[in-house]
Order: sequence, then structure tokens, then C-alpha cells
Amino acid sequence: MRHFLQRVLQSRTIYWNRILNPKTYTKGVRAYCKLEQCCYSVSQHCLNNGIFCSESLASSLHSPKSTNSTLRTYCTNVTTRHDLRGEDGDLSKDTLDSISILEAVSYWTRKFEIAGVPEPGASAEYITGHVLGFKSFSLISPLAQNLTAEERTKVWNLCEKRMNRMPIQYILGEWDFRDLNLVMRPPVFIPRPETEELVEHLWLYLQEDLSREEEELGILEVGCGSGAISLSLLHEFPQAHCTAVDVTKEAVELTQHNAERLGLRDRLNVKQMQFNTSADFETKFDVIVSNPPYIWTQDMGTLEQEIVGYENHCALHGGADGMGLIRDIIHTGHRLLKPGGSIWLEVDPRHPDMIQTYLNNHLQYQLQLAGVYQDFNDRPRFCCLELRE
Repeated sequence: MRHFLQRVLQSRTIYWNRILNPKTYTKGVRAYCKLEQCCYSVSQHCLNNGIFCSESLASSLHSPKSTNSTLRTYCTNVTTRHDLRGEDGDLSKDTLDSISILEAVSYWTRKFEIAGVPEPGASAEYITGHVLGFKSFSLISPLAQNLTAEERTKVWNLCEKRMNRMPIQYILGEWDFRDLNLVMRPPVFIPRPETEELVEHLWLYLQEDLSREEEELGILEVGCGSGAISLSLLHEFPQAHCTAVDVTKEAVELTQHNAERLGLRDRLNVKQMQFNTSADFETKFDVIVSNPPYIWTQDMGTLEQEIVGYENHCALHGGADGMGLIRDIIHTGHRLLKPGGSIWLEVDPRHPDMIQTYLNNHLQYQLQLAGVYQDFNDRPRFCCLELRE
């Protein structure tokens, strides 16, 4: 079976009638790869190469007694058209009028690949699934069903935005962060997977102190963006109250909107302000947390089109050495923390050593670098600074 699949993926022609017993071969597919990935990859290969002979299998798959239901979901009624594209290389009108979900995803995956769009397959799947009302493309069944005219128009319009390198989060208008679904709008900074890790480390740190369960937990987030960090912590800790600040009006409004959607507005205070060494608040905090702009000036030119063209640069650029706001947080944070409080930062991998040096040169802040944690790529990404009691 493995060699058969290899031949299938390498060949320009696939004849499904070579599979005499689909039910038996399904077991083989599961043994060597996930069924969904196998069927999708095979179908995409055939569609991209313009030849797809599926009559024999398509007819046999109509019988639930003779085949596996999952395989039937992916393969039944797969197109038998020999050429999906017109003379100009684009889809013909007849094809557009009766294009299936799988064909649409394969078509746009190919277009994204040619245009150099990052993650072409995932982009096509996210957009198609979003239009059809599914969180995950894998939940759509059957893939061979045709898109309606309205669905096709929506998919095409959103995919054209992706061709212009708009981030998928902005195209969908929403994105999941841990257990929360957040609205996303340009140019507000899009939270990355690393920031979910930052929240996870902070959550574990706070969980170790069992007394926190009954005491009010005061949190300050510097540079709230969409509100991802503050709202996630409010969701995790019912006793928490957060103050979230950002320099841009768009970020403040989006954080407020997301808080209202999630029913967390009553425990969140959002302010538009420039956080610097003169920043002051009416209360002190148990935790200060931030994913500050930490990209070095020399690295700004290496950013992808999606970032440069759509996200707010003030949420990215951290100055010559990426430490601009980080220094301000350390300088100001020590007087904003309660005794025993901590500062949690997401940083560039070069920053932990620089932070330690800065603390050594500013012992008056009474802060110590208590921990450095790696991200999922094994890079030192998160710093915990504790205020000495």
C-alpha cells in the first residue's frame, strides 16, 4: 500500500479502479498516514495535474456495505472532469458554476503556491471552512459537494485578499487564543502562538501559590493589542482584575470590544496611554505582563509582507536593540508592583542576557531575573522578574 500511494503521488494519472477492495485498503492507508491527509493529498495531486479517472471507485463507494464510511465521505463523486482549467490557465465558467469544496481548495492552494503566499494549503482551508461556517476544514463533509454561488463568491473574494498578503486572521476577522475566540482587526497586532505560551507559564506560576484562590489578583498588561493576554487571564482567574494599556486607539477599542463579547468587561480597565518611566496608576499590581515590541531596528527589514503591510509597526519595533519598552517596564515596574510581585515578558532570544546585565547595573530596582523559559522552538523567549521582598 505504501508503494501504491507513492506511485499515486508521483504519477500524473490515477486510476482508482486499481483499488479492488477499498475497505481493505483503508486499513493500509491508516497504517501509513492519516486517512484525511492521504485522501486530500491524492485528490489535490490529481486536480492540479488535470487528469482524474474515478469512475470505478466512485460507483463502488455508493455502497455502504462495501467500503469504509470515512473513505466514502472524501472520495464519493469526486470530479471526473479531465481539465479544470481553461486555455488561459484559469478555471472555466462551467467549472466555476459547479465547483466542489475540494476543487476550490485545490485551486486556491495552487494559486497561493505560485504567488508565494505562505502556508498556501492552510490558507485555502481556513478561508473555505470559514465561509462554510466550520472552525476546522476537517469537519466539512462531504468535500465533493458543490459550493453555492454565494459561497463561491465569498471564498473568491477572501482568497483575493490573501493573494494581497493580508494575514489570515484579518481576513477571517477572528482568531482563537487559548480557550477564547477574539475579534481581529487591522492594524492591531495579531497574537502569536508564543504569547499563548507566555500566558501558560504565568498561569502555572500563579497556580503554585494556592493562596491566590481567595485573594484578589491585580494584573497590569502593557501593550494590550487585541486584549488576548488580559482576557485569557481574566478567564482563567475569576478573582483577577486587569488594567490594560496601549498607545493606539484601535487596540484599546478592540480590547474593549472583545471583553464585552466574552462577558469580562466588568473586571477590565482599559486605558489609551504611552507607557514610559513616568507612568503611574492609583493602585499597585501583583503581576505586570507584556508582549512588548522587541524587534531590533536591523531586523525590521526581514519581516514578511503580511506583517509589514498590515500590522502596526509600533507594536513590533523595539528600538535599536529591541529593549526600548522593556527598559521602561523594568524602570517603572518595580514601583508599580506589590511586595513579592513579578514582571512577565516575552522577548527576543538575545534579550535575557541583556536584561540580566541591565538589572545588575540597576540594583536599586530590587528586581531579580527569577526564570527564563524557552518557547516551542527551544529559544529563550520568556522572562520572569521578581521583586525582592
